[in-house]
Amino acid sequence: MTLFYIGVGSNDEAEQNCWQMIQALRQQFGTLLVSSLIQTSADGAVAEERVADYYNAVACFESDVSSALINGWCKQVEDRLGRVRGSLKCRADLDILQVVDDVREVKISTIEEVYYRPLVKQLWNFQMGRPVSVFTGAINLVFETGVKLGDQPRLLPELEFEAV
Repeated sequence: MTLFYIGVGSNDEAEQNCWQMIQALRQQFGTLLVSSLIQTSADGAVAEERVADYYNAVACFESDVSSALINGWCKQVEDRLGRVRGSLKCRADLDILQVVDDVREVKISTIEEVYYRPLVKQLWNFQMGRPVSVFTGAINLVFETGVKLGDQPRLLPELEFEAV
């Protein structure tokens, strides 16, 4: 199985949209390891109007599906959540950051989106059994009773659906 590290981001109804993207990943790929959800500035955005800050997290999961299919699925989720490409408002952004066969192959320095690097490093340290960065300003995001994101990585269990 291959490990996928997916960047999750939004700056338009960010908390709700990040929740929906993470839930979609859980539904599609099962158990996820998810970093803290943090607020980052919209650096590089040139506009006359103020651009809202982003909420960003990184999710990691195992899959034997190809990168191309996972990328296509990510773009479908973005579209379903109302992403308008080229807009300064971003409802949903799901990007493949790293694809490796072994956690020891992760290369944080090659991640183009620098704001994701500390989040990937947080997950990598957790996976390697090393001390993890604690993001004291992390956004608490509740999924179901007893399952929430906070200042440290969290293993989110596969979603279970009751038969109707």
